[in-house]
Formats: sequence, C-alpha cells, structure tokens
Amino acid sequence: MGGKFCLEKKINHLKIITMNHIIWSTGHILKFGNIVDSDNCFIYDSEGNRMVDLESGVWCTCLGHNNKRINKVISDQINKISHTGFCFIHPQIEGTARKVLDINNLQGGKCEFICSGSEAVEYGMRIARTLTTKPLALTFADSYLGAYGDASAKSADKWFIYDRLNCSCNHSGSGCVGDCEEFNRIPFREIGIFLLEPGSSSGLVRFPDARLIKKISTKVQESGGIVMSNEITTGIGRTGKWLGYQHYNIQPDIVAMGKGLGNGYPVSVTAVSKNIADQLKHKGFHYSQSHQNDPLGAFVAAEVIDIIAEGALCDEAREKGYYLFGKLTEMQEEFPLIREVRGRGLMLAVEFTRDASRIYEALLTAGFIVALRPNTEVLRLDPALTIEKETLDLFLVALRDVLVNLAPNKPDH
Repeated sequence: MGGKFCLEKKINHLKIITMNHIIWSTGHILKFGNIVDSDNCFIYDSEGNRMVDLESGVWCTCLGHNNKRINKVISDQINKISHTGFCFIHPQIEGTARKVLDINNLQGGKCEFICSGSEAVEYGMRIARTLTTKPLALTFADSYLGAYGDASAKSADKWFIYDRLNCSCNHSGSGCVGDCEEFNRIPFREIGIFLLEPGSSSGLVRFPDARLIKKISTKVQESGGIVMSNEITTGIGRTGKWLGYQHYNIQPDIVAMGKGLGNGYPVSVTAVSKNIADQLKHKGFHYSQSHQNDPLGAFVAAEVIDIIAEGALCDEAREKGYYLFGKLTEMQEEFPLIREVRGRGLMLAVEFTRDASRIYEALLTAGFIVALRPNTEVLRLDPALTIEKETLDLFLVALRDVLVNLAPNKPDH
C-alpha cells in the first residue's frame, strides 16, 4: 500500500479536532480525526499521509491492522451467521474454546466468549465471588483491572490492595519479593481470590517479582482460594509467551483474555479450570447478555490463535522485543533524559526524567504513534507482533533525532 511516508512530510497534529456528536472520554487528547485506511503497522489519513502505529490501536491489533486472513474469516462468516441466541449456538464456539484452553493448559475446563476485556475480568470475578467463602480479593496497587464493576471499584470491604512497590524488601526497585513485614501483614485468612495483572501496571509496564507472585499464588491456592490472571493486555503473545502469567511458573484457575484475541474485533473470553467449571455446575451460576458466545467473534479468535501458532509469533515478539529493548537501552546510555527502559516481549515503556510530552508530540509530527501515559513521563510501545525490524529501526532513528534536539549538548550523529 502506498502513501506519503511520515519522514518525508511532517504530520500536522496540532490543529484542534472537534467531534460534535461523540463523547470523547478516554483521558487522551484526540490528535487525528481523519484516519481512513491501514496496513499492518501503518495507518493512513485522508490526505494520503502514512504513520506508524506503535500502539496497535489500543494494544489490540497484535497481527496488524487490516490483516487479510482475519478479514477473510469475518467476510466468510458474516455471510452465514454472526449472532446466535439463548437456545441455539454455532459449533465453532466449542472448537475455539478448546484452542483457548489449550494455550492456557486448562484442558477439561470451560470458556465463555463475550465482548470486552473489562467484561471478561468482571465475569471472572463474578465466578470467583460465587465460589469463595472468604470476603477479600487481593490485587496490587498499580494494577488496572477494568473500566467498570467489582474489579474497577475495588471497594475496601471486598478488596485488599497491596502496594508491592513500597515495601521494605524492595531493594532492587523491581518491587516486593515477599520477604518483609508488609507482606506478612497481608490477611491471607480472609483472602479467597488473587487477581493478577502480570506486568501492564496501569500502562506503566512494571513487572512484579516472580518470587512474590509464586508466594501469593501458592498461599491462596493451598488454602482453597482462586487465582485469576488478567491477560487482557499481556496475553496473545504480547510478552513473548502466549500469556503473561506463563513467565511466573503458576497455573491460574481463571484467565481473562481480550484485546489481541480479536485483533481489533470486539471479542473476549473468560477461561476456567475443570475444577472451577465443576464447582460452577453445582452452584447453578447464571450470567446472560446479548452477545454471549456469538460465532463471529469465535471464528476471529480461532484464526488469531492459529496465525500466531503457525507463524511462531510468540517467539517473534520475544526476539523483536529483545532487539528493541537493547537499542533503547543503548540510547539510554547516550541520553541521560532516558531514566529507564522497561519491557517484556513487545510490551515496552520508556520513562524520561522530563519532557515526555514534548517527545511524544515530536514523534507524532514525525509520523510515529506511541502512547503518552497521562500525568507521567512515560511513553509506551506495543507494536504488532508482525512489525518489521526495518520499521522498528525507522522509529529508533526518529526517537534519536528528537532526543538530539532536546539534549543540552547535542552529540554528533
């Protein structure tokens, strides 16, 4: 696909975009109101300018925008049946559920396909609350768990929020390792659920220490509690493994997946172990909404899993992530403006000492879309697993040029 490349023509993102009939409530400033086409990691505006999307939309298009195989699956199925009801279903639901359970090592378990990541987390929490007799769920203070519901509210009578970054055993800066007074004060006798977000850290990309995750998971599960992993952002190959929790040598009882599962199509899933499924059957659990287990989303999810497996894209994400992380770390040595580089696979963050908003604006002008975390000095990168190394190199050149222009004593190129 053609188009004027970003480096050949500066992109004007400074004009005010007004949407007269849309509620824009994301917390991010709308920069472009005329994006009309796409191809893998490139998006195109109505004037033919090409920009590099290093955020995969909202971290969703793990196989790139406008993926031809995904498009074909949607086109083929939408001409047959895309929505079913409460008393009839398409057999693809069962096939896709098996694929989801297989990548989670939850053979014999069950799934529910729904629409959004927040709903998948909320659905999982409803299951966990139904089955546990203990009053509290445990999560970390820096976790983002959803846009609504129990996990979003985190009310004090239902949640114990542990600040893993501010404890006496956080000597390395990576957070609590489970060997401190603060950890010992966690009321495990009252905790029936551990809800883990394995690394997104409310968009800041901070990964909890493996020792801490193992200790908490073991304590909760050995006392009959439930471990749930929120894989909305970290799942589907993003971190170099199928799921983020697979870096921690644990086996959750419940897993919520979304975002990349649909490659931009709104489908999510909550998967549960056989043990959880058996308990639910005896409890008589009830949940219904209009787009439960719709076949179109199931076809898309199955194709996403197949494409990643066939192309060994988890390995690709890991290798490209190592490359990008290494280059950014080299840049950090040259530019003190970079405070820290964090990452796992193709989920990375660059934290600056200052001027993150200026760097963000300059990258937009050069045609590179990254995420500026509101009220922070952090830029986040979540490119598609299918991004070309050459595109990463173009970004690195652009970032270095921006930093050179901001540096007090500009180094030679």
